[in-house]
This record gives sequence, structure tokens and C-alpha cells, in this order.
Amino acid sequence: MIHHGVLAQVAGDKVTRVLWLALVGLLSMATASTAQMMGNGVQWKSGDGGIPYFTPSLDGDLADIKRKGYHLSWGPSDIWAWGDAYGYSRDTDPEPGRIRVHAIDVDNNLYLADGEDPAENGTDADLTIHCYFSWDEDNFYIAVENIDNHYDVLENQAAGANPDAFWERDTFYITFDLSDGTGSNNGTNIVDFRAAPVGIDDQVFSMQVRHYQGGEGTAVSYGNDPGYFLGAQHFGGQTDTGYFMETSIPWELIFLFDPDNLGRVGTDYTFRARLIIPDPDGDDSYGTTVFGGDQTNLGQNSRWPRFQLTNDTLSVVEPSIWGAVKDLYR
Repeated sequence: MIHHGVLAQVAGDKVTRVLWLALVGLLSMATASTAQMMGNGVQWKSGDGGIPYFTPSLDGDLADIKRKGYHLSWGPSDIWAWGDAYGYSRDTDPEPGRIRVHAIDVDNNLYLADGEDPAENGTDADLTIHCYFSWDEDNFYIAVENIDNHYDVLENQAAGANPDAFWERDTFYITFDLSDGTGSNNGTNIVDFRAAPVGIDDQVFSMQVRHYQGGEGTAVSYGNDPGYFLGAQHFGGQTDTGYFMETSIPWELIFLFDPDNLGRVGTDYTFRARLIIPDPDGDDSYGTTVFGGDQTNLGQNSRWPRFQLTNDTLSVVEPSIWGAVKDLYR
């Protein structure tokens, strides 16, 4: 855990900080042959980006996907360590009200909310991310078990407030680039998927998806049109140390506006993805961490980390007639 006494050592253009033994372990992992290259060519610690073929139980119990899925994890201490090792992508700012650290392709921007313990702001207790992924012929599976010192699933209730302001509540937000970084950042190859750590029927915003066509995106919430989600399942809620969620996203939904390429899904299919994890901590302010960029390059999908579906079993997904649904949501 990093405390403010450490954060205060940042001054001017020079960063002076004691490197712990944990950093030595981090560097040894980053130089391993299985380390994944981030979009800018820097290695990160969570493996080679290979997502295994595995169908988890969809029941809110994460034990099986945690055991067999691909694990992606980072927290503020990792971001400081990566910055110390590889350099910072822009200036750091340890001001206690908002901790900003932009190191390589990870962005930590955590806000000190009213009632939050200032000693925990910008530390691993504030927000530490644990994501798990797997896939099969029908779905892409995501599980999240995050450490978070303030569970917050209520958006701004004031009159005139934006009900789609996902940043005002704890949310998992992944943007797929189905083109592996070769397509437009606002074309049919881009799909935004968001899910909140609530039950699927607890809130309209339990799941949201945004597909792009002709440079314009359109958002659909589960509660407004559950049929649009083609049978996606979702569980979520609070834990003793933060929150969890588990969801299945049908490949037909992911490729809804790009049905001609749905048949590419299978072993060795490669895509890029960026993750954004808001952390409002009870306030309606923007606190977040980003994996796959910082605030200056979020739209540069050619930089986003690469992921690949892995397994010896070849699977082919047939194009869906649901591609026609896009005409209803232009």
C-alpha cells in the first residue's frame, strides 16, 4: 500500500521514491517470455493476453472463472511501480484531493470523496482491479472482484441529472476493438460494454452497450430493452472488501453491427480492448482508473492492449440475423 508520505516525495520534474522488493518481483515478471506487450510496446505483468476457452457457471459464484480464467489485475501501487520502471506518460500529481498518476498505458485518477478516509485515497485500498476473462462459442465471459473502500451504485438523483452518467457509480467499462487496432475508433469495429455490480433487474443500468455506425454511437440499457442483449446474463453485488460482478456477453451482441465478421470468432482470434473502472466513492465526481491509455490518448485504439482467444479446439460462430436489428437503433 502506498501512503501519502510516499506520494509527497514527488516534486517538480523529478520523482524520487524508494523501490520496494515488490518492484523487483514486478520487473522480473515483466521481463518473462510470457509477458504481454501493451499498445506502446511496454510489457505489463498479467501474462500474454491469452484468454482461455472455458464456460464458467453463471450464478454469481466466481470460484471457477477465478481458477480457470485469464486474470488481469492492477492497482495504484502497480501504476507507481510501472512509472518508476518505465517512465510516466505525463506529469504526476499527488495532490490529496485527487491522485493522478499516468504511467505507460495505465491511468490512475482517484478522487477523494466526502467521507472517504484521506489516508486511503490513491492507495490499493481505494481501488484495486481484479478482472477475469474466458470464452466459448456462444459468449465472452467477464468477472470482476474489486477491492473498493466505498461501494457506490447510485447515480446523481438531482433534477436534470444525466441518468446515463456511468462515471457516477461503480462500473466496469470495456471497449472492444474487433479490428485489432486497424479500424476506425468510431466504426462498427468498436463496441462499448458496461456493467454495474448490481443484479440484472436491480437497476436499468445493470448492463449497457454502445454500438457504432457511421461515426455515431447509440447506447442501450438492459432495463430499457433486455431483448437487445440476446440472452446476456449478469450478477453483481457488494462484498466485504468491495464488489463483484459476473456477466456473459453473447458474441452475436458484440458483433451486432458487424455480422459479416462474426465468423472470425474462434481460437487465435485477436482483438484489442481498453478498460475504464469509475470509482466515485459516494460523490458524483469522476474518479477512475484506465487500462489501455491515459486521458490524452483514450481514442487511439492501435495502442490498446491485445488479447487473443486460445484453445486447441477450433470454434466458428455463424453470422446472426440480429444484424438487422441495427436498423432500429441508428
